[in-house]
Amino acid sequence: MIAKKTALKRSSGAKALAKYIAAAKEKGEKLDQFWLSNCKAGDGIDDLDTAVAEIRATQGLNSRSKSDPNYHLVVSFAEGEKPDIDVLKDIEQEFAKALGLEDHQRVVGTHINTENFHMHIQFNLVHPETFRMHTPFRDFQILQKTAAELEKKHGLEVVQGRGPDKDSMHNERDNQKARDKEANSWEQSFSGYLKEHRDAMLQIHRRSSSWEELHEGFALYDVELRKRGNGFVFRDKRTGTMEKASNVDRELSRKKLEEKYGPFEPGKNRGNRKPEQKYRRRPLDPRLERHPAWKRMTGGQNGKRLSWRRFLEQQAGVDAEAREALELQKSYLQIISGQDPQKIKTRQIRPRRSKDISR
Repeated sequence: MIAKKTALKRSSGAKALAKYIAAAKEKGEKLDQFWLSNCKAGDGIDDLDTAVAEIRATQGLNSRSKSDPNYHLVVSFAEGEKPDIDVLKDIEQEFAKALGLEDHQRVVGTHINTENFHMHIQFNLVHPETFRMHTPFRDFQILQKTAAELEKKHGLEVVQGRGPDKDSMHNERDNQKARDKEANSWEQSFSGYLKEHRDAMLQIHRRSSSWEELHEGFALYDVELRKRGNGFVFRDKRTGTMEKASNVDRELSRKKLEEKYGPFEPGKNRGNRKPEQKYRRRPLDPRLERHPAWKRMTGGQNGKRLSWRRFLEQQAGVDAEAREALELQKSYLQIISGQDPQKIKTRQIRPRRSKDISR
């Protein structure tokens, strides 16, 4: 069994992805089995349109996250292997449980149009009751571990080559470095900045017809694409910080880009257009960039040496503003990890009084 998170370029959004999973020109040509999980609309293919409306309404009640709320998992079985429906439903439920999505809405379909029988699972990452978005952390490891356990549980054939290829392993290590940096500093990394604008950068790539157009588009984000080693990197023009282009999205890998534009041509750095966005020092919770504690840290000399996390942990014991910012930042981290945030007291900070004003 191979379990892999994937994305279908032509099936973005809850409705398009659900329709793809349920599609079949003729009965049995593509779709074999179909069911819905945790949808009040029902559990069969006749309930799909109502279920999609229900899923989209649930997603619409989460206004915090700007990430894609749809998670698409494909589970492929060994050639010639086709588990019974009871086994398939158990596999679906076990993957949902392992990813922390057991209570979430799901669209499930099995396809028989390839040599390997496979199952598509569409998860709505927004919880149907709390409306919080849960993004599985380190899902690659979770999927591999769960697949191995389910093979043993149901006596399924072990599929060789389930591990990642070398590029995936390198990308996972690089992504982990960025996550570690953000976890230690509570500040956005350059990798995080690029991924925040990934959709816009992909649109620039899809609209461009030449290297020159591509470079001009990326310059709007104050970054340049460069050749480095056997691949491409994005380089921040101001700080010189670099990140692999393929880490941002596989569509931006050297192979994919040169297939479209031909051999690499460096940018001409004409500088005709001012960038619309720039990578800058910013707390993980963007709202805290306007907080007095952040302004005080970045406005002083100590802030250049301290991370946001270190500053808050040092100042929280003696400063009410820093203490409040610390609680807000922790609450934000709990929300993006899918946990219930702790209640935060409303601010009760009095304006500082000048020393020469008598009480």
